Amino acid sequence: MPEQRAQLLAAAFRRASIGMALLGTDGAFLDVNDALCDLLDVSRADLLGRAARDVTHPDDRPDDDTQVRRTLDGAQDGFERRRRYLRRDGSVVQAQVRVSLLAGTSGEPGALLLQVQDVTAVQDLTERLHLAVDATQDGIWDWRPPLGTLDCTDRCVLLGGVPLGGRTLRAWWRALPPGERPRLLRAYRRHAQGKADVIDLEFRQRGADGVDRWLALRGRVTARDGSVVTRVTGTLSDVTTRVQAQRDMQVLLDNLPAMIGYWDAGLRNRFGNRAYLDWFGKTPRQMRGRHIRDVIGADAYRLNRPFMDAVLRGEAQVFDRTITDAAGRERHTELRYVPDVQGGEIRGFFALGTDVTARRRAEQALREQRELARVTLASIGDSVITTDPHGNVTFLNPVAQRMTGWTNEDAAGQPIETVMPLLDETTLGAAPNPLRAALRRREIMGMVGGTALRSRSGALFSVEDSAAPILSESGELLGAVIVFHDVTEARTMALRMSHLAQHDTLTDLPNRVLLRDRIAQATTLARRRGTPFAVLFLDLDHFKDVNDSLGHHAGDQLLREVARRLTGSLRASDTVSRQGGDEFIILLPEVSSAAHVQTVIGKLMAAVTAPYDLDGQAVHVTLSLGAALYPQDGADPDELLKHADAAMYRAKADGRNRHHFYSRALHGEIQRQQQLRHDLRAALDAGQFWLAYQPKVNPASGELLGAEALLRWNGPDGPVSPAMFIPVAEETGLIVPLGRWVLREACAQARRWSDDGHALPVSVNISAAQFGETGFLETVQEELRASGLSAHLLELEVTETILMRHVEHVQRNLAALRALGVQVSIDDFGTGYSSLSYLHEFPVTTLKIDRSFLAPGRSGPQATALITAIIGLGRALNLQVIAEGVEQPAQVRALLDLGCAAMQGYLFAPPLPPAAFEAWRRDWPAQHAALTAQA
Repeated sequence: MPEQRAQLLAAAFRRASIGMALLGTDGAFLDVNDALCDLLDVSRADLLGRAARDVTHPDDRPDDDTQVRRTLDGAQDGFERRRRYLRRDGSVVQAQVRVSLLAGTSGEPGALLLQVQDVTAVQDLTERLHLAVDATQDGIWDWRPPLGTLDCTDRCVLLGGVPLGGRTLRAWWRALPPGERPRLLRAYRRHAQGKADVIDLEFRQRGADGVDRWLALRGRVTARDGSVVTRVTGTLSDVTTRVQAQRDMQVLLDNLPAMIGYWDAGLRNRFGNRAYLDWFGKTPRQMRGRHIRDVIGADAYRLNRPFMDAVLRGEAQVFDRTITDAAGRERHTELRYVPDVQGGEIRGFFALGTDVTARRRAEQALREQRELARVTLASIGDSVITTDPHGNVTFLNPVAQRMTGWTNEDAAGQPIETVMPLLDETTLGAAPNPLRAALRRREIMGMVGGTALRSRSGALFSVEDSAAPILSESGELLGAVIVFHDVTEARTMALRMSHLAQHDTLTDLPNRVLLRDRIAQATTLARRRGTPFAVLFLDLDHFKDVNDSLGHHAGDQLLREVARRLTGSLRASDTVSRQGGDEFIILLPEVSSAAHVQTVIGKLMAAVTAPYDLDGQAVHVTLSLGAALYPQDGADPDELLKHADAAMYRAKADGRNRHHFYSRALHGEIQRQQQLRHDLRAALDAGQFWLAYQPKVNPASGELLGAEALLRWNGPDGPVSPAMFIPVAEETGLIVPLGRWVLREACAQARRWSDDGHALPVSVNISAAQFGETGFLETVQEELRASGLSAHLLELEVTETILMRHVEHVQRNLAALRALGVQVSIDDFGTGYSSLSYLHEFPVTTLKIDRSFLAPGRSGPQATALITAIIGLGRALNLQVIAEGVEQPAQVRALLDLGCAAMQGYLFAPPLPPAAFEAWRRDWPAQHAALTAQA
């Protein structure tokens, strides 16, 4: 019987489907079966007597020697490892190896039984999967609880912050933030117990590369042995961009005055901004997930239920309610229920509430202020498509399926160009797919800019992407992956912003930036060709009269019509640019002579001076024009523009309604400008500057609120307008020492008034150069200390432009000023280009409504709406609002009706020297009484 058993074992050894061998204690082959010979492509005779390490991959031999030695020494019964073996032709075979110790007759180590399972195909497939997964930027993990093992991709290791070589469950647990460990355990237990579909957890963690990220860990149980979980797999994704976008959106929504909430189809709360939560007196934790009936009460629920039913049928609802808020105040509220429809399914609705209590007093004003926020759900991930080495599609993720219109079944085996046809957005001609280049060059390739994807349904998407080859460990090309996303909206916005940055908003003509670029191009081309070109500087004569008599609306209409006539009188290659106000510059890049330019000028003068019909009113305007030619009048854009400007001013000086070519004689004009600069430099030392003070008042109560210090200059030849010398001071840098002098004098005067028992806040205008100067804060502190003035009696007026330069620096300066007690006002508010977001980022105290909103002709609904919006904004943010440029009693009445009680303007007093200001102060009660009587 033992002999028969031995024969059966020998037969099983020989016929086994996996490779088997007996090794001596010296590691040499004692016997091998056919399967092992076939696997290594050698004969039995080739192996017998040879050392097993001879056919083992060199990189695997050290560990193999160690494990064999431990087994022979009795430290372990055997071992199982992944090994690589060398075939006769030198190629590598991937194998799963099990080695067991066979004892001799006396119990000593007799031999080693080697079992070899070919896993090359499995390894290749695993590599393909890992490479494809890595291309998606997600990490993959595989946890086997009974074995205590955790397998993961390199991306997972990087994101998880696990040290190199530490792919163990213990290392992962140590790397996980301590505060997240209980959350992960709870999420796992809920899923394992069937209480949740997946394990889903988001947390912040520092990666192995030292970068802090927001990560999303998701997984599910994929194998059980009865009730015991034996395998859990999942992903680890970098969701930093999405989380930050959500937080930014939350900050934006929390700073909106409107109340915004979101209720799902089950009428449970999923979101509320700060105003919404404050209305109910709830925190996010107290609100989220609660049924609407529990939040608003049974009576209100019954009253509002018909509106909820309607919105959940897809019908938007608008209705008014008088509601008692959490503070017990009865408020009249306009409510809007807007359905949230996704893919034809109603997921819930947005509840938008606006406190319209004040509408009874100012219905039109609140309509202008009301802004409704529209919340966008979290963005989807990128689209991913993989192909084989020939560029035929093998896989599309769900996002790619939605964008292309192809399912995995339909797309399988199709060329990438069929499933993902790319077009040049400009020509709509076919564009190359970067995946082809990635396959050909075996390197990462990006898409050419301005590329669009045409979906199966014919829809076009602007896309950005990159493609990468998928290579095996040995360098074999396995296929490629392309990752792309829809940038249609972003690209459209970028084009729009680019256009706005280079064009005038009123006329849509090229602005100063684009004009200078085109003049620079014309200079380069003319220098290369040796040909001339011309620059024309145009200014409408007495344009201010149109604004003053017919209003700014008519003035804007006139400017648009002038722009149209100028453009229509020129060639497509010429450029008409508006510089602001009523100034235009024209570039004629291709002219033959001065006579040619003269002909063009005649055509332009005739076009512009023809009558205009402005809302039924016939208007005639004339034009002053200056011309400069390249190269005789200037060799660069700055010189040409300066000389054309000088020629234009000569035309105005000669009586307007004419043109003038630049000549040497105009050089004197430039010299006079230089003289102004020289006089300005000497004026400060000569004591030619003085400050005038214009009062700020409350015309309703008669209270004197403060005064604005305004700089004046008595030059050698008499008073010089600030409009002339302030730009020169800014251009030369003299504005900084001049601004410090103004600050010193204003502080000293305010202290004198305070000592006389008439303490009065004084405001000082601060230029951009002065505000950005190193040591500006120290300058303010020094002047306050030197004058002995209380900081709360000093107000600094800055423009929106200053605020939006170097935001972080501005925030620090303003915070420091406010810490001192200095007040900060935004001058000319509403005329800049900045975002309203800075109002809660910068610690300002006052908004000044620009005088342009009160100018004659600007009293229509639009101007009123803008003023109302600024007043409402100031009230909502607890900021004082003051209107400047008040010149008429009707303006006072209108501003008071709109809720603006602080005013400044010639109606009350012009800028006055200190002594005259004191006299005015004494006379103000009588003047106020007269104004009140007029009202």
